[in-house]
Amino acid sequence: MSEGTITIISVILGTGVVNTIVTAIINYFTRKRESNSAVNKASRLLMKTQLRDLCQRYIDQGWIYADELDDIISMHSIYHNDLKGNGFLDVMMAKVKALPVKGVGVH
Repeated sequence: MSEGTITIISVILGTGVVNTIVTAIINYFTRKRESNSAVNKASRLLMKTQLRDLCQRYIDQGWIYADELDDIISMHSIYHNDLKGNGFLDVMMAKVKALPVKGVGVH
């Protein structure tokens, strides 16, 4: 390495350019993580609302089609396990699973 190259590298390191770049990278990933967190929270809230409404509809109806039961079980699994939802819907899901099941529904 020539003396000029070493001088340039020393100046760059001395001026805080590297620190600025590292800080910018850290800030970028922090903002991205916060954005993903907001999307996750919004998805969880929408899923909770949809599941609650569906559960109540089926409970009020008094029965559920087999394919609807499969769908709502899958939705609850995603809400509870993947989106880290709370146990709020577990009681309602137990009631839905206890409903009489009819053949495949036609929507």
